[in-house]
Amino acid sequence: MRSSQNHPLISVIIPVYNGNGYLPAALQSILSQTYRHFEVIAIDDGSTDNSYEILQRFAKLDSRVRVFRNSKNLNIAHTLNRGIRLAKGQFIARMDADDVSLPHRLAKQIHYLKLHPDVVIVGGQAKTIDIDGMALGRKLFPISNKQIREALFTSNPIQHPTAMINRSLLPKNFSWYDPSLPPAEDYDLFFRLGKYGNYHNLSCFVLQYRQYIGSATFKNPIKTFSATRQVRQRATSKYGYIPSFRSKLVHALQVAAVTLLPESLIYPAYVLARGIRSPLQLLADYLAEMRFFPNIEPKVEDLSSRV
Repeated sequence: MRSSQNHPLISVIIPVYNGNGYLPAALQSILSQTYRHFEVIAIDDGSTDNSYEILQRFAKLDSRVRVFRNSKNLNIAHTLNRGIRLAKGQFIARMDADDVSLPHRLAKQIHYLKLHPDVVIVGGQAKTIDIDGMALGRKLFPISNKQIREALFTSNPIQHPTAMINRSLLPKNFSWYDPSLPPAEDYDLFFRLGKYGNYHNLSCFVLQYRQYIGSATFKNPIKTFSATRQVRQRATSKYGYIPSFRSKLVHALQVAAVTLLPESLIYPAYVLARGIRSPLQLLADYLAEMRFFPNIEPKVEDLSSRV
């Protein structure tokens, strides 16, 4: 254990804000990985529940867990940047406090990155679960570097909490997450990583991704898509990304849909188009979540960019 603690190959970064409902399962899923040579950097971002106490309990049980606390809520980009500064590992793996990593996730990803030193980021496929951990569906992502680069302009082709990044390919002064782009800071990062290496998604499932209608994105999808458009504009004007004609057309259709659809229908349209939930599942989940919503800060993801 001493070797893993002092010289871990992987640093798993977990930002936490009011995550007590799902946090223990998320942490346990990482600590139970078949690959053991890693550290967990968990940062409590000013939670008002008992998340910090939960983190401390896990740190006492497993020396691989390093726990930190922001003096106030800084939001995810600042928290992730702090975690990366604290990280000892060559490889940075992402994890959210309400998801579940499948047991072989880290082993499969580190094996792939060792065999492919030109790959800067690897993700994987995700199963979707509801607030009770019941299966909803799946989110499938393109696999090859070519497919991912083509998809970047019209979707986010890597599920953020499945990502593992080889930071040895990045310059020392690399700028990670941009706090001015919530909730599309991950989308912006993915565009910029492509300058330093190839992309890849494993074809296997590596994560159970929790989705629920009560998310902040669902409540303000127009603002979310506005951040998405800003990132895409940066990609073409600053990052050297050249979208194909098809990508430009799909983007235009997305803009039209967000503009014309009532705001309350944007999220349901997204999850149906993405194949995450069936219409009956969507209705049932909506009714259930209107009656009960857990004491957890909902994840914010760039849904409109992932159509």
